[in-house]
Amino acid sequence: MKKTLIASAIGLFALSAQAQLSLYGLIDASYGKSIGSDNAGQRADFHSGGDNGSGEGNSTTRVGIKGSTDVGSGTKANFKFETGGITSDGEVNPGGAFFSRAAWVGLSGTWGELRLGRQDSVPFQVMAGYDFNGASNGVASWGYAGVAPWLRGRQSRSLQYFAPASGGLSTQLGLVLKGNTAGAKDTFSGGLTYTAGALSVSGVFETKRTSNGSNFSSVAGSYDMGGIKLAAGYANGGANAKGLSLGLTTKVAGLTVGAQYARNSDTKGTAYEVFANKQVYKNTYAYVEAGHADAKTGVKGTGYAGGVIFVF
Repeated sequence: MKKTLIASAIGLFALSAQAQLSLYGLIDASYGKSIGSDNAGQRADFHSGGDNGSGEGNSTTRVGIKGSTDVGSGTKANFKFETGGITSDGEVNPGGAFFSRAAWVGLSGTWGELRLGRQDSVPFQVMAGYDFNGASNGVASWGYAGVAPWLRGRQSRSLQYFAPASGGLSTQLGLVLKGNTAGAKDTFSGGLTYTAGALSVSGVFETKRTSNGSNFSSVAGSYDMGGIKLAAGYANGGANAKGLSLGLTTKVAGLTVGAQYARNSDTKGTAYEVFANKQVYKNTYAYVEAGHADAKTGVKGTGYAGGVIFVF
């Protein structure tokens, strides 16, 4: 038994020596309450970014492990496992899967990258960067209005291909089979991004995930004017899930400050958010944010948070 344990330890050491393994994570500690919590009549409190279904603060508190190793012929094998939100009680994604944010394996080379497993949807990966407040957990106006270009969430058993960037153009494709899930549909997705200097423009689509679901498509763009960066987007996720999103950000006295607004063209619901953040130490960021959604969005409330994010 002792020899077996020693052999296993030696094997793990050899594997880690060959592969580039890293432990990483993010901790979001804040005071406040989300728009959703305000709608539910909850009081402001101290929060981890994993509280209330990862709905508090700006970012989700989590840890993960990722790795990459050369398997020959210019090809690397890669993997990533990332936990769900860690709550103030120390629970990880209560009632859900432990590695709910990511659990995939893949290959990469000069031909691009292929991944299979649980991962962010193609629409989210392509479009999230246009949200200047990082798709905030608690006050994301684009999300609360139901019109975010990044609105489609994670998928399990997802096969995704990332083509090599060429001439400022990047392409990403995705496939999730209906498998043995009743009512599910084979889901195809794709996204394109074109970047030229200060300009970035993207478009995505995703076919319906269930037989009674809806197709999703969105476009978004941003332009850096040198002092102010602007963004605009439009999403169509079916009935009551289509509309316009706007954003801007700039620097003021060393702070990154910004505002975002969204309007649902079906429900006429609107939401907005304002925010400011600054790196205060190495890998440590302080932030404040506030937002409001009106009754027509379906979640009427005012949320706010002040906190610190540490990444490692």
